[in-house]
Amino acid sequence: MKGSVLPGAALLVLCQGVLAAEVQQASAWQEEMLVSGRRQDQSLNTVIGGISRIDQSVLQQVGHVHPQEVAVRIPGVWFSRGNGQEMLMAIRSPVNTGPGSCGEILLAENGVPVRPAGLCNVNGMFEVNTGQAGALEVSRGPGTVFYGSNAVLGVVNVLSPSLTEQRLSLEAGSFDYYRLKVAAGVAQGDHQWQLTGQGTNSSDVKDNAGLDQQKLNLQHRYSSERWSAHTLLSATNLNQETAGYITGEDAYEDYGWKDNTNPEAYRDASALRLSTRFAGSAGDRNWSLTPYLRYSDMVFLQHYLPGQPVEENGQRSAGLQAATDFALTERSRLWLGAEVEWADMWVQERQDAVFINAINPRYQGDHYDFDVASEQLGVFANTETRLTDVWTVEAGLRYEYLRYDYDNRLPDGAVRDDGSLCGSNPCRYLRVADRVDEFDNLSGQLGLRANWNAQWMSYVRLAHAYRAPQINERYRLLAGQSVNEFDEKEIDSLEAGLRYQAEGLSVQLSAYRMKKQDEVLKASNNVTIGDAETRHTGVELELAQQLGDAWYWQAAAAWAEHEVVDASLLAGTDVDGNRLDTAPEWQGSARLGYRQDGWQAELEAVYLGSYYLDAENRHRYPGHTLWNAFVQWSLAEPLQARLRLVNLADERYAERGDYAFGSYRYFTGQPRSAYIELTYSW
Repeated sequence: MKGSVLPGAALLVLCQGVLAAEVQQASAWQEEMLVSGRRQDQSLNTVIGGISRIDQSVLQQVGHVHPQEVAVRIPGVWFSRGNGQEMLMAIRSPVNTGPGSCGEILLAENGVPVRPAGLCNVNGMFEVNTGQAGALEVSRGPGTVFYGSNAVLGVVNVLSPSLTEQRLSLEAGSFDYYRLKVAAGVAQGDHQWQLTGQGTNSSDVKDNAGLDQQKLNLQHRYSSERWSAHTLLSATNLNQETAGYITGEDAYEDYGWKDNTNPEAYRDASALRLSTRFAGSAGDRNWSLTPYLRYSDMVFLQHYLPGQPVEENGQRSAGLQAATDFALTERSRLWLGAEVEWADMWVQERQDAVFINAINPRYQGDHYDFDVASEQLGVFANTETRLTDVWTVEAGLRYEYLRYDYDNRLPDGAVRDDGSLCGSNPCRYLRVADRVDEFDNLSGQLGLRANWNAQWMSYVRLAHAYRAPQINERYRLLAGQSVNEFDEKEIDSLEAGLRYQAEGLSVQLSAYRMKKQDEVLKASNNVTIGDAETRHTGVELELAQQLGDAWYWQAAAAWAEHEVVDASLLAGTDVDGNRLDTAPEWQGSARLGYRQDGWQAELEAVYLGSYYLDAENRHRYPGHTLWNAFVQWSLAEPLQARLRLVNLADERYAERGDYAFGSYRYFTGQPRSAYIELTYSW
């Protein structure tokens, strides 16, 4: 399907005659509003680019144990589940693996990045309270100029919980799953206070695995006629006994699919964030100012690596976002903004066990111990001009500067922590000398949209985005690698889309073509390179329709082709033209629901297509289809019950698979499970 986006864009323009001829009707439905693109309220029909929103009501009815259970409702998105709360994210891409892979997607809370630009977390979703969020918004494709480094493949923005919720929920489920959720608040005059939190204790279908997890949000909002202030304090804690991969071809179908081959594995993580958004207006000018503080610390056993080293990483950071927008003319508006951020980040890795023998390159002792102090500055401008009553053009440009001051606390070179070699050979782990690195980059966007009438709109968007190298990939090197091999990563994107919104029917269709430079790829022998060029082409569909007064159905579907254009991955091995691994060509979900007289029931089908397990395209996972259901009903005026059934057919499947170190490896999927929740509202 090469070159498919350009015909798609042409098709949207050719639709002008048909769409413009449709009689414009008064809007009888509630217009959907989003906040992620510009960090302020924006109608969906003015957004240029693919974006999806999962509202609080849907998050509550799904009651997900893991974010993947709700992400299946978004086309082109795969929050690939590991064990417990672990996951790897993919948006219009393969599942991103490796030490810096999480830098491809920006995770934000109320528009503020959850982590510093240089130290993302591949499992970052457990640091935010998605289960009680006000909404989950996912922008697909390069982010707008309102976002900087890491908004390469998309932006996941978790909105803070509602300030008006008053409810207490108790939930119990399979494998000793228990969860308590509470939301309570008060309002007095111009002030609102809200506490939202949850605590989870669970065993696991796998032996010797389980978790304890707590999440808390405290909010205060002050509102007056001229300005407002919204303060959010977020805290999370996770103590997880992690189950590792099972190995062997199709092992997820075998008798031992519940085995935990790594009962010693664990992950302990905590995070704390504080932000206040001041906002106001004067005439046609709006302004906002958001200072923030962040802290996180995590320690875990890398059970998936030979030798099983322990990693600890953390960060302390602070920043400030400032923005203003105003009318230039009656038909145009300008947004200006600036951001600064300071961070102190650290990474340590130590292996306590002897692997094979005492002189093995994966030696016993400290592998890495370094700090990085970073300074970041970003400025942007974005303008929107209404050319006619139908056509609107939007253009934006962002400049960003990032400085790393790297301090190595161990001997330099591919040596042991005492400076000696591993036998007569270099050791596996390479530590570079102290250094300062600076990066400056431009990102931009140019979009054209046509609002044909109150229901139909179409758009075309060109975008360029980048990410600075993560400190884990730039300074956590292996023998034979170079610091400069892991430099900035860039993406160019062309996208065309069509939307229809009316009472009882909503359709979004988009097609894209993206090209990435200096991509990080990993081979089945765990060798990583940072100079690959890849190409990504896809089509996405999102649909929701009301079928009469009570019945409805929804669907999300995506087709994509992710391929290597050029890479120096393996000496003597040509992977050019190969499909990227862990990148299904097809994925989607569909739901049929009934809602009436205090009852709601839904049947869901989730499909994940086959994909390659290795960069060499020699091994493959066949894909799977899962069936889920839930029913929710009112017992009495303040009391509500919800029953959720997962994997109705008890399908044996893999949440994620790969081929590494000469073996198939799988995270086994969840068996048939049931969860019952009682909620008291006041």
